[in-house]
Order: sequence, then C-alpha cells, then structure tokens
Amino acid sequence: KISHLPGKTSSSLNHQQRCLASTHKVVGTFGETTKVLPEDRKYTYTPALSKSPTNEHKKPLVILFGWAGASTKNLSKYGQVYRDHGCSTIEFILPTRFIFRHTEQAFEAVDDVFTEIQKHKENKTIVHCLSDTGVLTFQGLTIAAEMKDQEFKPDGIVWDSCLGPRPNVTLPRMVILTAINWLSRMRDGMSLSQAVRSSATDFRDLGWKNFIRRLQGLETKISCMNDVWAGFWARDLKTNVPELIFYSQSDIYVPYKHIETEMLPNRQKNAKSLEICKFDKSKHVAHLLTHKKIYIKTIQNFVDSVQNDK
Repeated sequence: KISHLPGKTSSSLNHQQRCLASTHKVVGTFGETTKVLPEDRKYTYTPALSKSPTNEHKKPLVILFGWAGASTKNLSKYGQVYRDHGCSTIEFILPTRFIFRHTEQAFEAVDDVFTEIQKHKENKTIVHCLSDTGVLTFQGLTIAAEMKDQEFKPDGIVWDSCLGPRPNVTLPRMVILTAINWLSRMRDGMSLSQAVRSSATDFRDLGWKNFIRRLQGLETKISCMNDVWAGFWARDLKTNVPELIFYSQSDIYVPYKHIETEMLPNRQKNAKSLEICKFDKSKHVAHLLTHKKIYIKTIQNFVDSVQNDK
C-alpha cells in the first residue's frame, strides 16, 4: 500500500491562467480561491493481492472516491472488496472545503490521482463513486484530464448512494449540515477554531443567504464546477460503458423516488448497460455493511463484466 503525499503543488493562479483557454472556471460562486495543499492531494494506491503480474494487469484498476467525512479506514473497506477480487485500487477522499465552498478547484486536488491512473494504461478502469461527493470528485477528475489536454473515460462506473437532487436549503437542514461540516473539517485536520470559523462562514453563505434567496423565489446558490451541479453532470453524462447503481428505499439523503424518476431513465439512455441493485433497508453509504454478501457478489460480477466487455 502506497500513500502519496506530494511535496509541491501547482498554484491556483497557474491553474487559473491555464483555464483562460478552457471552459472551466476556477474563481466561481463565492469569488475566492483556496490554496491547494499537499495533504489535499493525498491518495492511496494499493496493488492487487495476487502476486501474479498477469492477473494484476488483467483485472481493472478501480478508483474509489469517498463520501464527505469518510476516513481512509472507511474507504479502505470498499477497496478491499476489489482487492480480494484481484484488482488494484486508488482511494481518494476530497477534503470538505472543496465540497461546499471551493468546488471549482476540486480538479486541482484530484490532479495527482489522474497522474497515477496514467501509470496503469494497460489496465481497464472502473470508477466507484460513494455519495454525491464521490460524483463531484469524479467530475473534477475529468476536468483534471481536460487541463492536460487529455480525456478520462472509465470502462465502468459504480454509482453508490449517489445521484441525489440538487440541494434545497431550509434552516433546520442547514444547522445539521453545518454540524456535519464542522465534524468533517476536524477530521480533515483543521484546528477547533479553524473548523468553527469555516463552518460559521458556510452557515452564513450557504445557509442564511440561501434561505433569504429561497424566500425571494430564487434558486439556491451553491459552489459547482462549470455552473453544473455534480448530480446533473452525472445524470447527463454520456459514457456508453457498463454501469452499476446501488441505492436504498431507506436512504434519507438520496430519495429513491428521485433515483427512479430522474436518474435511472437517463443513465439507461446514456450508458452501454445499467445494472440496478435496490435495497429495501440500508442507510446512506451502508449497503456493504448491511448487505455484505449480496454487495460483494454484485461487485465481483460487475468487475468481471467490465473485464470481459469488448
């Protein structure tokens, strides 16, 4: 297992200059940028458990993008499912501030992940998105490739507890979200005072100001890449590759009716194939924990189908 923590990082200004010739906007919703730190780019590459080089090259490389507030230990449990099946994995968790305030810069944080993927061109690739943060990170990865005048197109995609609706702001919901933000930023390594200040700013800009906008009949103002909510980007993404979606009737963050009416028809239209795995009872990003045998078997079958897809 190799954890990569780069010593140097390109500045936001350099990326902004590169973006002048691109459709991607760096300075966006809240008119500010953040410094992308080496620890923001940290990812973990873990080779397949099999010692056979032939097997490692044959199985797809799986890129797992974690949910907001996930720990490396949490995400590694999902990676282990793939490694047990002979796949090498890349695991990455987007720091919280890129989810709520600096989404336009998410591609900078995930840039090194794309560089790692480029080292394994002999492998097919599968992207596994956990929650809408995973989707957002995937969107950032495609932009990171674009910034290098390349295209990233995986050979398979797993949508797991994601493709939810665009957020609507209510004050009670924002209080809960602010508390989650604070806990996530503490987990990201912020000090207590930094986390409190950051969360308070989010409550002001994302909560209170959006509550006023809602009273005025205006749309919620949130940080997005290219002015497109990540869920809408994924809904309309044309891939023509096999896809798998996990969702639950009891997921309070991603309503199953939204998945079935808004997302499934579009993914069925834009993917080569779509396998649907719906659970009656399992919480958000808890399908592996609640339905372990079914989940693992479904993942293994999907890996094999991508591997054998022509």
